[in-house]
Amino acid sequence: MCQENKLVQCAVIRQLLQSSRDIPEQTVCQLIASLESMVAGQQEIFVGQVYDSCVYWIGCGDVCSETKLTFATPDVRNKFASSFEVVCRKIGLRIHRSY
Repeated sequence: MCQENKLVQCAVIRQLLQSSRDIPEQTVCQLIASLESMVAGQQEIFVGQVYDSCVYWIGCGDVCSETKLTFATPDVRNKFASSFEVVCRKIGLRIHRSY
């Protein structure tokens, strides 16, 4: 997949992140910057959630570079997580559930 298509997909991820009222704009910018820096190579996204919690963790390229997202309910978190992981896979990123 060419880099231009991946950048377009990063824009889709930005829209997804911005559409959630639970994610602060600063966090959106931080995650998008991390994702865009990974576009050139095949990188890994580390994700995770705790059962019955509202928290979703994202680590871009390194499990130690985690970003904690807190949602209103576990259902909202699950919908976001599912959409986020699908888009990441579409742009060629490998998803690891590791938290």
